[in-house]
This record gives sequence, structure tokens and C-alpha cells, in this order.
Amino acid sequence: MPAHYFLFITSLCLLLFSPISTAQSINQVLSPEYEHLYTLISDNPQHVVDELLANPPDKSQNELAAQYHYTLSEAYLSLVYPQQALEAANEALQLIPDKQPAALYHLLLITKAQILDLKNQSRQGLPLVKQALQWAESNHNESIIINALVAQGYLEITMGNYMTALNVLLRAYHMAPHNGSLNNKSAIAGSVALVYEYRREDQLAIPYFQEAVNYQRKNNNQVELSIALYGLGRANKNTGNLETGQKQLEESLTISRAIGDDQGVAYALKELAPLYIQSEDFEQASIMLSEAVRLFSKSQNEFMLLDIHSSLTQLYLKMGDKPKSLRHIKLANKYLDPDSMPIQAISLAELESEVKAQQGFYQQAYAQLKGTINKKQKLMSKRSAQKLHELRVKFESEAQAKENSILAKENAEQKLMLIKEEQQNQRLMMGVFATVSLVVLLILAVINNKKQQTKLYHLANFDQLTGLPNRSHIMTLLRQIHARLQPNQSIHLVMLDLDDFKQINDRFGHDAGDQVLIQLGKNLSTSYHSTQFSRQIWR
Repeated sequence: MPAHYFLFITSLCLLLFSPISTAQSINQVLSPEYEHLYTLISDNPQHVVDELLANPPDKSQNELAAQYHYTLSEAYLSLVYPQQALEAANEALQLIPDKQPAALYHLLLITKAQILDLKNQSRQGLPLVKQALQWAESNHNESIIINALVAQGYLEITMGNYMTALNVLLRAYHMAPHNGSLNNKSAIAGSVALVYEYRREDQLAIPYFQEAVNYQRKNNNQVELSIALYGLGRANKNTGNLETGQKQLEESLTISRAIGDDQGVAYALKELAPLYIQSEDFEQASIMLSEAVRLFSKSQNEFMLLDIHSSLTQLYLKMGDKPKSLRHIKLANKYLDPDSMPIQAISLAELESEVKAQQGFYQQAYAQLKGTINKKQKLMSKRSAQKLHELRVKFESEAQAKENSILAKENAEQKLMLIKEEQQNQRLMMGVFATVSLVVLLILAVINNKKQQTKLYHLANFDQLTGLPNRSHIMTLLRQIHARLQPNQSIHLVMLDLDDFKQINDRFGHDAGDQVLIQLGKNLSTSYHSTQFSRQIWR
């Protein structure tokens, strides 16, 4: 999935889960008036916003006012109005500076984190979610635990930590009951499906999306049903089931229009438009994308406005409409933040070079495209270096943990030997028979100790998986060989790097990755030169 779907994934997840995840705990933190409005968010969030704005709270009652602004922020969040939602959430937090009631306070932290994710500020939201999760786990509040886990999953997605996101969301999925609760597995299935879709594993996403669709349809949750249908339609379209996918997207669009969900309409239009472009119905595609621009402008969704104007630029390039392609590339640049959107900046620059070429400015188009290629190479190099650093830190941490484990075992064995020696000394006083028995025990203990030392030596010096010598052992052998070298002799080392190994783990699983390492170890063990040094290394 292209990078410009970051915000779409996050907002879709928020809509799908936000009003469901906290429902069980709402009756513990909201007064009956706001509890009733909260339960209406999933069906008609705009109605909830209108009701709340028409009936402002008594400012002298801080807790009730906080409940009011919390409900308002959730309704705005469901409508994908991030700025309005953030203002309401911050107002609610200011009304309870002592963090009481605690449940409401931590629900607000989760809501604010979701809003920040929607505003492309995921790193600021992650500490809020973790704080809420820690409180919920300490107080055994399962409903808020699940809500926090799902919110964390979305944040991890936006930051590109897909495996972490999947693990967190699957934890929430497995914690949830099958039936009898709004926090059941089917209600969370759509969230898990979105991670698989983001990882371009649409085939794995489809069963989870279908589970979510069935659940939302059965419970007549129209907002969530339209979103689940949207995800299912996208997944089917991506796997080549275009007719099925289009029908599901059109049903999502129909539901969104019926309930007044403007943002749902905008996302559905944006997804359906490429199908009309593919069939060369450019006029219908233009109408759809133009309406999406109007709706996204209403919510001030700058990220999606950038994406839509880019799509319109591409559409008018195909139509040969030079003035409109130039107009929309300028509008797209208006919403671009190069610092926080480096990938989008490169894609937009490539598109702009096409527009310049269409206008006849070939030299400018060539220069811009050439500069874009250099930027892309630098960005990819930087990201590779960052990933390498992360892997190195993880490897060193795991190696230290293994070393600490070995030392702990050695200490435990030493203590055990001391206890045995004391027992042996006491038995010496019992006579000849006891002495003979003790000698036998000592012999057995020595044999066992040698076996243990041999085992510990192998554990300390050889890799458990491949059987190859580890870094520490190789360095020791190198020092020994170096000390015996003649003046005209030298040591030569070869370092091998297994390319794209992470992709093997991600695609086939860690068991398959282990088998690759084992086979590599066998190949290396049988492919060395038969020198004295190499025999020592591989022994």
C-alpha cells in the first residue's frame, strides 16, 4: 500500500473502534444524559454534535462539563474532524486537573492519542496511550485495556512498526470474548484486518474484514458497517476481485450518504474514482474527486487534500488538460510539509516534473526529476542505516541477556557445589563406610562437573541455532593464532551479510528464518579452506 494511505488507515481504525471499545465502561464515568448521547455516536455522530452544541454544560460543574467535552470529542472523532475533536478533548482534560475520575481521565488520554494520530502526530500520542494502558492493567479494567491496545496498534501502524501493531492488536483480539460484549472479537476484527491490508496481505485481511462486516450488519451499527465494508471492498479490489470490491465500496458510499457521514462519503469516492479512471470515464472520476476535495476541506484533512489533488493532477494529465493539471499540482504543494512527509514530497516532485514536461518545460522537468532521484536515494540510504542501527541494538541487547543468563547458571552451580562439599565434610566423620561413599559421590560430582563445563563452554562459544562459533570465541582464536604467526604470515578474514533476511522472517515466519540460518551454517561449515586456522575456527 502506498505511503500516502498512512492517515487513511489511522482514521479508518479510529472510526471503526472508538465508539465501541469504551462502551462497557461508559456507564461508570458518564451521567445518564451523556451516556445516552455517547451510545448514539455509532449511528449518527452528526446528530450527537448538534445536540451537544445546542445544550452547552454548566461551567460551574467541572466533572459534568468534562463529560460533555469528552462526548463531543468522540463525536467529532467519529466524523473525522481532528481539530475540533482535539479542542474538545483538551477542554475536558483542563476541567479535571486532579485526574479524577481516573477512568474518564484515562479514556480522554486514549481519545487524545487517537486524535493526534489522525493529525499525523503519532509519536506525541504514544506516551498517552501507554500511560492509560498501564493504569488500566493496574486496575484490572479490561475494557480500557482493550481500548488502549487498539489505539496503540494504530499509532504503531502510522509510525511504520507493523509487526508491533499486529502483535498489539492480536493481543486485544484474543483478550476479547466471543459473544455477549461490545468488546468481542468480531468488533475488533476490522482493526486486525487493517494491519494485514497495510502490510499488503489483503488475502489475510479479508476474513477479518468479513467478520467485522457480519457483526456490524447484525447489530445495525451503520457507521461501523460502512467502514468495515470500505475495508472489505478495498481488500477485494486489491486482490483482483474488482466487481465484488466495487459493490462493497458502493454500499459503503450509500450508507455514508444516508447517515450524513461526509468523511465516509469522501473516502468512498476517493476509492471508487480510480475504477472509473480505469474504464476511462474521466468525467465521472473528476466529479467524484472534486466532491471528495470539498468534503475533506470541510474537515480540514490536509493530508487527504494533498492526496486528492495529486490524484486530480494525474487525472488531468491523462486527459491532456494542461491548465487543470497545473492548478491541482500547485494545490497539492500547498498542503505538503516536506519535513514530516519526505516520501510524499518525492512523489509530488516526480508528478510535478510530469506537469512541467506537459507544459513544454522539458529542461526544468529533467532537472527536477534528476534531483528527485538523488533525494530518493539519500532517503532510502538513511532509512536503511536507521534500520541497521535498530537491528544492531536489538542484537546486542539479546546477546547481553544471554550472557547474563549463562552467568546466573554458573553462580547457581557454584552455590550448589559448595553445599555438596559441606555435606561431604560432615559425612567424613561417620566412618570408613561413609568416607568410601563420599569418595564415590565426589568422583561422580567431578564427572558431572566436567560435563557441565563442556556444555557451558559450548554454550558460551558457539551459536545455539547454527552451531557456528560466536564472536567472542573467534576473537579468542584470532589472538591465539596471531601470537603464533611468523613475520611473513598474515590473517585474512571474510565477512558475509545475509541480504533481505528480515523479509524472510516477515513473509514466512521466524521458524523459516531459523531454517535459513541453520542451512547457511551447514554450508559455511563445509566450504572452508583446510588450513590449521580454519580447522580451529570450525571445530
